[in-house]
Amino acid sequence: ILGFRRAPLVVGRFVNLRTEIKPVATEQLLGTFMTLGNNTCFYGKCYYCRETEPACADGDIMEGSVTLWLPDVWPLQKHRHPWGRTYREGKLARWEYDESYCDAVKKTSPYDSGPRLLDIIDTAIFDYLIGNADRHHYESFQDDEGASMLILLDNAKSFGNPALDERSILAPLYQCCIIRVSTWNRLNYLKNGVLKSALKTAMSHDPISPVLSDPHLDALDQRLLSILATVKQCTDQFGPDVVLVEDRMTLSHL
Repeated sequence: ILGFRRAPLVVGRFVNLRTEIKPVATEQLLGTFMTLGNNTCFYGKCYYCRETEPACADGDIMEGSVTLWLPDVWPLQKHRHPWGRTYREGKLARWEYDESYCDAVKKTSPYDSGPRLLDIIDTAIFDYLIGNADRHHYESFQDDEGASMLILLDNAKSFGNPALDERSILAPLYQCCIIRVSTWNRLNYLKNGVLKSALKTAMSHDPISPVLSDPHLDALDQRLLSILATVKQCTDQFGPDVVLVEDRMTLSHL
């Protein structure tokens, strides 16, 4: 809908943990299964996985998703996000207290030239709309010297509290005050309820429809207005010729 096309294709589905997952699970994963009441649960093996925080099915049936993954011939490279959080109580990242932080980012590869900084700003818009404040890393294609797209993976901490708008997610946008013309045009096209309607229509075909609740859909439209207002503040301050960047423009930030 946003026109970014930088995420793997995904579709929802109902999974039977007992008949579809357990017979093919590794011993390591099987060791994390448990039964709570009449529900089959598991907590998995990962850095944040806890036995006290299992994921539980409704009986044996759990909502899940299937993702079309990239083949091994296209290896990915992980990068630390320049606007990542510290995840340490009482310790702020530089961007959280330095309003000129973007100037420093623009002097650092791969953000000093090419499309990567504009990708970061597109991603901030995407994350703000879905409420994802957890973009501490991102992926691109390996050995691309900054030329490849930023690939949108790991969007799981999204659509939490529809009443909470975490404005700090937009820091790359309001600190750098640049945005692709195509992104700006698309956002304007999606206002006045178009975004909510388009997303609702798209999700109506998913096996686990409706996917999102109405409060989340309403929140998307409200957040879109905040993004448009943020860009307007930038254009009022610096002028549209500075803020709106042509997609194919050779961008040098120095």
